[in-house]
Amino acid sequence: MPDLMSATDEIRALCDQPGRELREALIRYSKGNARAPYSIQADSMLYGDLVRHYLQWCAGLLAKMQEAAAARPAWKDAVAQLLERTAAYFKETARWPSVSHLDHPLRLLLPACYATRAAQRVNSLFEPALVAVDFTEPNEFVTELLGQPIFEQISHDKNADFKTMAKITEDPPHEAEPLHYRSFLHAAQRARLAEARAAKPKPPEVAPPPPSPAAPTVPSVDRDKVFALSWSLDLSDTRITLEETNDFDNGYGGSSSYFSRQSFLVLFRGHRYRLQEITFSSATCRMTGDGETCRESEGEWKIQVRGGAATLVLTGDTDTTYRIEKVTRGVLKLNGRDRTWTKL
Repeated sequence: MPDLMSATDEIRALCDQPGRELREALIRYSKGNARAPYSIQADSMLYGDLVRHYLQWCAGLLAKMQEAAAARPAWKDAVAQLLERTAAYFKETARWPSVSHLDHPLRLLLPACYATRAAQRVNSLFEPALVAVDFTEPNEFVTELLGQPIFEQISHDKNADFKTMAKITEDPPHEAEPLHYRSFLHAAQRARLAEARAAKPKPPEVAPPPPSPAAPTVPSVDRDKVFALSWSLDLSDTRITLEETNDFDNGYGGSSSYFSRQSFLVLFRGHRYRLQEITFSSATCRMTGDGETCRESEGEWKIQVRGGAATLVLTGDTDTTYRIEKVTRGVLKLNGRDRTWTKL
């Protein structure tokens, strides 16, 4: 039978040393491999201890199976093959699955997983089992660390190595109870591991968004200037009837007279104006033969607005101001009186 230490020397030597290197390699693995569970970061001290514990547990399981086989001769060859093939797997690193950021000494999890799966396979070939042991927790733990695909790949290698090994019948049947091997976890470890697995990563701290860029400074709009411009556009090239007066007087002795006055203010584009006043008097007509007179004045016009109130200012031959308001289409109010307003 091969020496058991040939399969477990490296594991035992590592486990006899402080677990700092294992823990540091585990932290690098958890940060570098996106598939590594967050629970490692949640309690890296626990997981570092459990990795070391897993390696020790695996080495102890092989020793326990060798011890049990010594009392059951039918098992000796099967256990010898287990130890031989396990020792070979530890040495044949090219067979180990490639796992990102899984560095030495943490890589020893791979052959340790193989050894545990192989021991489970060989142990299942006997009734009753060679060793009474529960593989559930160690298998769950190593699967959590390595991932299901890696665990299955190692299991595939194990199946290929032990596919020809058949169930072994003991004659006479073994009546003694199988040797018992300790559980992988004790109660305190089990509770702490459940807490780590339940931990959730903290959401990343989101930096507050940068302040919105200040809106470009827009010069404040002078409402009075806007109002004045609007009036100027509306009044350009228009004619405002300032006055239309007709007066008929029946005098004594059958004599009568007629008088009329018309006054128009024409506002041109370019802010020039012309003021026309046309009068007619029948009395003057009788005396001179021409009763109509016409006067014109010219100058510039502009709109002034203060506080929303608009004023039409005429400067030139006639300096005059009118307070203006819009009433309806075609009608303006000048100094409070309605005046007709038309486009030229």
